[in-house]
Amino acid sequence: MTALLLDNATLIDGTGAAPRANTSVLVENGRIAQIGDAAGQRAPEAASVIDCAGRTLMPGLTDAHVHFGLTDDGTRTPESHVSYVLKVVENIRIALDEGFTTVRDAGGLDPAYALAVEQGQIAGPRILPSGSFLSQTGGHGDQRFRFTDDAPPSIPGLVAHTEICDSPDEVRRAARKQIRRGATQVKLMASGGVMSPNDPLESLQFSVEEMAAAVAEARSFGTYVMAHTHTTGAMNRALDAGVRSLEHASILDRATADRIVEQDAYIVPTLVIFEILARSDRIPEYSHAKLALVRSEAAASVRTAITSGVSIASGSDLLGPAQRRRASEIAEKAKHMSAMAAIVSATKTNAALFRMEDRIGTVEEGKDADLILVDGDPLDDVGVLVGARNIPLVVKGGAVVKDAL
Repeated sequence: MTALLLDNATLIDGTGAAPRANTSVLVENGRIAQIGDAAGQRAPEAASVIDCAGRTLMPGLTDAHVHFGLTDDGTRTPESHVSYVLKVVENIRIALDEGFTTVRDAGGLDPAYALAVEQGQIAGPRILPSGSFLSQTGGHGDQRFRFTDDAPPSIPGLVAHTEICDSPDEVRRAARKQIRRGATQVKLMASGGVMSPNDPLESLQFSVEEMAAAVAEARSFGTYVMAHTHTTGAMNRALDAGVRSLEHASILDRATADRIVEQDAYIVPTLVIFEILARSDRIPEYSHAKLALVRSEAAASVRTAITSGVSIASGSDLLGPAQRRRASEIAEKAKHMSAMAAIVSATKTNAALFRMEDRIGTVEEGKDADLILVDGDPLDDVGVLVGARNIPLVVKGGAVVKDAL
């Protein structure tokens, strides 16, 4: 692998430290070999040199809540397997083009796609897949209409549909199945959801014993459980079971926030999807009231988490085909915290949530060279991170995977 010198950039290293002007980063053998003053750093012989003057160098962005595999645009019409695969691959490609170098799938993506990226068959970010959702009958992941009993089966290696589980033993078996198929963490549904047809938002889904079965299996394989939890009741039940990653956390009170801190858990607010759905004319009637509730509470919940010291990760929860402008979640968070804090949530904090803090999330010597170059200053205007146009260079594992310079 050719050495690469990213010369004379303004560096935002992802740690929360102030930007460093006139900085150069040397990449060798896929890792960050040296960070120093541009004036005193020289490229090794045969290295590629990129002049970064006037631009910002950052860690590759990460997203802790993606749904590459949920390609339905709201019409719920059947599609061929070929069409489905093409839509999934396009979602994966777009994320990399927009500067995302690692993402965590939050359910609905077969781990085969993560393997295809790892093997170089698909251009995309590193994917940490969850495989199928685990849902109880009538839960958020159960998308069957009221008078339909047949759930679509998963097709291993292609499509990961929801696993319906109604006892600790069924949850245990389903968790083991996802891990066997390549899931890097287990995703389950613990509260009602905006887009599901049968469950009130405040419904509590899975007993503590059922969720604890998934947690025990995940821990046995050295991993953890992430749970869909909009409400305080669902979050507390998930915490009782040992769940580590609380998705959405839309209605959060101070006492629950304090518990999250005590248990070293994380929340993954997903603010931007609420705004996208509010503008959509395709969401079903049963979703309107639920959407209005979470949208009215989510910002206050983020502020409660900040004042309580909760670890706030970053996830977009984008749905459908052609998932673009993924970093809009970072811009949305920056309305409630500083731009720097929002960036840290999508770099350093996510890396810790992924248990990859020794490899990614910050620009430090010895770490994987996952880097992006940004036209503009995201601390002055965090919106420059949104979309692919202002991200002319993406480096993943030391390889230049996008060069629009």
